[in-house]
Amino acid sequence: MRWVCRMFPRLLSQTLKKPRPQSGNITVMAGIAIVPLAMIVAMTSELVSLSSERALMQSAADAAALSGAQNLTLVGASARQSTEDVERFAMAQVGEFANRATVSFNASQGSDGSYTVDGLAVRPSFFGDLVPPGGFRIEVKSIAESLQVQPLCIIGVEDAVGKKAITAAINSGVLAKNCLVHSNSNFELTDNATVVAGTPRATGVASGSGFTPAANSGALKMVDPFKDKPMNWPTNCANVPNGGAQTYSEGTITLPPGTHGTYYTITGNAVLKLLPGDHYFCKRLDVLGNGRLEGDDVVLFFAFSFSLKAADNSSVSLSGRRSGDWAGFVIVASRNNGNKFIISSSNADKLLGTIYLPWGTLQVSAPGSVAEGSQWSVIVAKYIALSQNARLVINTDYEGSPVPVPIGVGNQAGGANVPLRLRQ
Repeated sequence: MRWVCRMFPRLLSQTLKKPRPQSGNITVMAGIAIVPLAMIVAMTSELVSLSSERALMQSAADAAALSGAQNLTLVGASARQSTEDVERFAMAQVGEFANRATVSFNASQGSDGSYTVDGLAVRPSFFGDLVPPGGFRIEVKSIAESLQVQPLCIIGVEDAVGKKAITAAINSGVLAKNCLVHSNSNFELTDNATVVAGTPRATGVASGSGFTPAANSGALKMVDPFKDKPMNWPTNCANVPNGGAQTYSEGTITLPPGTHGTYYTITGNAVLKLLPGDHYFCKRLDVLGNGRLEGDDVVLFFAFSFSLKAADNSSVSLSGRRSGDWAGFVIVASRNNGNKFIISSSNADKLLGTIYLPWGTLQVSAPGSVAEGSQWSVIVAKYIALSQNARLVINTDYEGSPVPVPIGVGNQAGGANVPLRLRQ
């Protein structure tokens, strides 16, 4: 008994010194540790997302700045691409990110030919935007500039979604090796049609396998470079004496500049020779058979419901105005003229100057080369349609031409396309 009494306090003391079960402590400590660990994981995930979103914003700003720099020079000083279009272009690049953050872009044109796009995105942060205060801010900046000049030779100005501003079919095509050929909507090649150009491109979709080099889709819309140019007719067609219809099948008919109220048909072996100056047609002008239309230092204007047709084996040799308000133009239609201007003769070898049909269609269906004998040509039309083995040839010998190039096209557009570079 004494032994038991002596040992009991010792056993009790040892028992009290043994470690207590740790499961409850571990649970509590693990619970406490999970909170900062979860925060670390969440913050790491957010930082990864922020890095990806910053890259997206920078990519959008870069693409918009490059497009802006390109169009700033291509459209020319008289009709530059709007900054609003560039900003919308940048917004389209970020896609659904704009639904998760407040995104904005600001575009501006530089006097040195550069284009700047600033971007800002603000999205929610931790603890009700307290960390960091006001949410995460992503700020990007891009400055682009062009390095190479390329003339602007053809614009299809129709810009409605789903429309086709330029089409080529049935073995036809365009040969414009040193030029930009641009459609403000779709650009379609079918039935073995081809386009060989410095740069073929479309604001909509460029479809067909005949592009050399491959065409660019999704380009920024180009402004009609002459949209603000005044068209002042010397006499309203309603006040011009009606000369009726006159058909000539032989001889040479000389026509002085002025307003013409006669419907001329030149056929057989007849020649209509236009004297230098501005010719305003209030009736149609048809050149058929073996007839010939010629003129040097001339521009042909066509009122709202009249147009030019060159068909059969007829020939056309026209050089545009060398001076005056319409220097550099050879054929012009009024802005309410939606007619077709038809060239279905392969002998239309000279169309030196700018053909401007802001609301009309240039239809080329001649089985052969058209405008090949021109030192340079520019076409700005709502629609351009080629077919039947026709080949529209666009030359760029601007320096050797007596006809000046209008500001906004050709080598007077500034003409930068590729390469471009990001300065910042």
